[in-house]
Amino acid sequence: MAKMTLDSIAGKLFFGFAALFGLALLVMTSPTLAQNEEEMAPCRETETARALDFWIGSWEVSDGRSTLYGLNRIEWDAGGCAIHEYWENSEGARGTSLFYYVVNEDSWHQVWVTEDTSTPWGLKLKDLVEVFDNGAVRFQGALTSNHGNAYLDRTTLTPNGDGTVQQLIEISMDSGETWRTTFDAVYSPAGN
Repeated sequence: MAKMTLDSIAGKLFFGFAALFGLALLVMTSPTLAQNEEEMAPCRETETARALDFWIGSWEVSDGRSTLYGLNRIEWDAGGCAIHEYWENSEGARGTSLFYYVVNEDSWHQVWVTEDTSTPWGLKLKDLVEVFDNGAVRFQGALTSNHGNAYLDRTTLTPNGDGTVQQLIEISMDSGETWRTTFDAVYSPAGN
């Protein structure tokens, strides 16, 4: 065991204080909220980059009347280049999405994952395919059913004037000629 001398103790104290001083300096010079907004700039510069702003928040998801489907929390991450979605339905099943923005494409992409990725709806990859004049956005991807049939799956998110959001999920078994609704819900700010 090494013998502790006054010099070795002083040295350790010096390095300890130096580390504390460095940490304090880092905290004092960390970016302000305004600077954080500037750091988000590469992923916030275009209308497409800001197309999902209306969806950020905590939501109660329902049929728009009295049936609660679940809760959804949508959060920014990675300097505005990513959005995390955390879904839990009324029975406790969960799903999560990562939406990520690619600056060079000026486009968003989505990866949706549930607790059961063996089902077609348990894992979805979608791309932003349209931003509508009313602020709605549409994501679409190709899936394969459990029977091996290819089909299209699209999600349209529409901001409403009353602060709610409509989410419409549809599938097409005929390459987009016709669409069948599989989920139609209203997102209301949680706690209202």
